[in-house]
Parts: sequence; structure tokens; C-alpha cells
Amino acid sequence: MTHPWQGWCLLRPGLMLYGGAVGGNAPHAHHAVQMIVSAEPFTMADAHGEHYTTRLAVIPPDTRHAIVTGSRQALLVHLDPRSSPGRALLARAGATNHTKPTSRAPAARHHPDIRPLMFAEPPDGHARSAEAAAALRTVESWTGHDTAGSLPLHPAVEAAIAVLPGLLRHGPVRLRTVAEAVHLSPSRLAHLFGAHVGIPLRPYVRWLRLQHAVALVAGGESLTAAAHDAGFTDSPHFTKVFRETFGNAPSVLAAAIDWVP
Repeated sequence: MTHPWQGWCLLRPGLMLYGGAVGGNAPHAHHAVQMIVSAEPFTMADAHGEHYTTRLAVIPPDTRHAIVTGSRQALLVHLDPRSSPGRALLARAGATNHTKPTSRAPAARHHPDIRPLMFAEPPDGHARSAEAAAALRTVESWTGHDTAGSLPLHPAVEAAIAVLPGLLRHGPVRLRTVAEAVHLSPSRLAHLFGAHVGIPLRPYVRWLRLQHAVALVAGGESLTAAAHDAGFTDSPHFTKVFRETFGNAPSVLAAAIDWVP
């Protein structure tokens, strides 16, 4: 049985977390590590069209796949493969085969020392905040980061994060431009940013663009206006990135998802 997409979504740089009904999507591949955990069996197809039914799947980066038959209740996670949580999830699930997903559950492993910024709890006030926070803690546990310590942001990294939203709409964001704005060398900022945030600056900016554009579309903006304001080349570029992340066009999911800030 095919279910329509209907649920909530938390989108952060390096992380996409969705809870609710999972519907079908077209064959696609994205650079994120994906994990789906379902209360009931769902069916997926690999790059060769082979179908398999499971309640848990970990899809390695750049692996073509599709959801054929969804689930009424599932948790779906995308993690940037360059982040420590993304690398940890791949290692623990044993997802080294890049032709098809694995159904091996994450195993326990020694946790890293630093808690990535993406695991900060969502603000209170949204109807789904508590549910999203609980799911976020679950993912944190799966990746072994639940006992990692929080590292205060370096002032230069905090300044870089603050300056990025203003640079998005002007096109490509260069490391050198951001480094000059916070009075550091590009190499020093790159090192500090990766250590404190959990992913390099470039993928952080890409996730930030997607997060900003999605928020605008969810608020009623057109795809063209959202794409332009977030710094995508045009609406087809935004749609392409969205499809790579979700497997569907933004117009399909914008109204079906409750976006958690």
C-alpha cells in the first residue's frame, strides 16, 4: 500500500530528520547517509530495480534507490557523510556496499569527544518540538554522540555562522570571503569550523541554503522567490537539490510537511 507523505521535518546544516508517514518517491541518489526506521515493513528498490522489504535500512551516500511502498509511521534521517555522525552511522551499520542499502542495525561503539552543533534541541513553542527533540536524541544515540561533551563555539566560528545568512543571496559563498569577515586566514577558519560545527564550511552553506529556501516555500513563497533569496542559481537548481535530499519535488512536500524550526 502506498501512503502519502505526511509528517514533520527538522532541517539543519548536516542533518535532515523526518517523522511521520513515508510515501513513495522516484529513483534518486543523494550525497547524504540515509537511515529509515519504521514501525511496519516498507519496500525499497535498489539501482537495479530489485525490491526488498524491511523495517530498517541504511543507504550509503550516492547510492541510487527508491521507496516503492512506504509506511504509516517511520523516522527518516539524512546525515552529511563528512560529518562525524554521518561517518559513525555508516561504520556502525556496516553500510560499505554502495550498490544497495543494508538492514543491519547500528552497533555500540566508543563515542567521540565533541557533540556536533546539529544535535542542539529545537526551540520550544512549536507543536512538534517535543517529538522532534526526542527523535533527535534517538539519532544522537544511534551515532554514539549522546555522551559526547558540548564544545563552546570559538568566537570566530560564531561570527562566521552569523555572517553566512547575509551572504547566501549573493551567490557562491567563498571560504576566503568569510575568513576575511572574521579576521582569520582561510586555513585557520576551515580547521576551526570543521572542529566546532562538525562539517566543513562548503556543505554547511549548501544545507543552509536548502533550510532557508524550504522555510520560505513552507511560508507560502514561490519556488522562484525562495530559490533566489536562498542564493540558488534559479528554481530548477533549488528543485534539483531538494529532489536529491527528499526524492520528491518541493511542490509535493511543502504542504504535506510540518517544518520544525
